[in-house]
Amino acid sequence: MSTPALICDTGALLDYLVAAAPDHAAFRAAIDRARARYVPGLVLAEVDYFLRDERRAMRALVADLERGAFTYAAPTVPQLARAMAIDRRYATLGLGLVDASVVALAEHVGVTRLATRDLRHFAAVRLADGRAFDLVVRPTTPDRG
Repeated sequence: MSTPALICDTGALLDYLVAAAPDHAAFRAAIDRARARYVPGLVLAEVDYFLRDERRAMRALVADLERGAFTYAAPTVPQLARAMAIDRRYATLGLGLVDASVVALAEHVGVTRLATRDLRHFAAVRLADGRAFDLVVRPTTPDRG
């Protein structure tokens, strides 16, 4: 049974791809059940950085993108500008461009379901309309953001 669309953040994709990751099964189940899975462009670059010693996993993700299992969402210039405004708004969190671009994408596509290990950032931010993210997995050891 599929669930509504979701956006995949860096830590969630790393756990999804690497079987030895602490929450591999939980992220794999949540992501696989989604009817649509967005991979933000800046997140893809960050995943590649963390998988520089795991090229097989990175190749698998790109193959999934090629076959349409995931939707690659490169940020537009207006989305990058929106991300910088979000980063400014949450300056005390130290959100940064990558995480802020996830928020900007969510606003753009109207998706609030998020697969992430970064509960500190994404539990705190709100979309432009005031909605919170629906965090689909509660990691056993969340990232500190």
